[in-house]
Amino acid sequence: MGIMSTKVLGVIQARMDSKRLPGKVLKKIENKPLIWHIYKRLQNITEISEVVIATTNEDSDKPLRDFLVENKISFYAGSVNDVLDRLYNTGNKFQCDILVKINADCPLIDSNLVQEGIKDYLRSNKKIDLVTNCVKETFPEGMQYAIFNFNSIIKLWKTIKDPFWKEYFFRYFLEKENKLSVKGIENSVNLSSLRWAVDYQEDLDFVRKVYEKLYQINPFFGIDEILNLLEAQPEITKINNKFSSKISLEEFNESKNKKTKCL
Repeated sequence: MGIMSTKVLGVIQARMDSKRLPGKVLKKIENKPLIWHIYKRLQNITEISEVVIATTNEDSDKPLRDFLVENKISFYAGSVNDVLDRLYNTGNKFQCDILVKINADCPLIDSNLVQEGIKDYLRSNKKIDLVTNCVKETFPEGMQYAIFNFNSIIKLWKTIKDPFWKEYFFRYFLEKENKLSVKGIENSVNLSSLRWAVDYQEDLDFVRKVYEKLYQINPFFGIDEILNLLEAQPEITKINNKFSSKISLEEFNESKNKKTKCL
């Protein structure tokens, strides 16, 4: 299959039932829901054929599903905890060859950064399972992406039975790196201490301030513009810098330790 006939599907993994900031995906930034901004940023990537949402069929996600229907945004609604099943069924429904996963807490995701990752994948020999900038964390929290060979997701969907790895299937790729072909992308400067994702109200306040300063100039502003802004106005970083930039990884490790103790 040639590059031109390869379908690259952008998938935003989204739920309303966030523990720390419920309903965050529909919180307004510049008068548009947070998830709308991520959707538009992925649509801005030439290599992505279609952008869809992977959500759940839970009642708590009905407001999100209603928003998607009203705005004619395609989606798949599936299992809450079986993330692997949800991503598999999303890719299967929309018939993709490559699945680009972005979490719905990343409204600052840099289109150019993701685009370069996709180009890296397309330049590979197609036997690669995953291209991601999460093998070694060097980018700000909120700039993470995962570009999967969809055939690899199919294989894992057929073989993984453990509910823990069904929920943390992305981490399965990283933990089992010796068994899978994973290409890690690193930034030239380690910026992993910066927190640009949305988990708390203060994170949302931070993102709103960044959008307030940059959005009207360029709706698809990226890492460089944000860094320049924060250098010029360092007080903005104080809005949410009391929180760790490694919350997701810390939660995974905690869950993994609990699983190990139960064995």
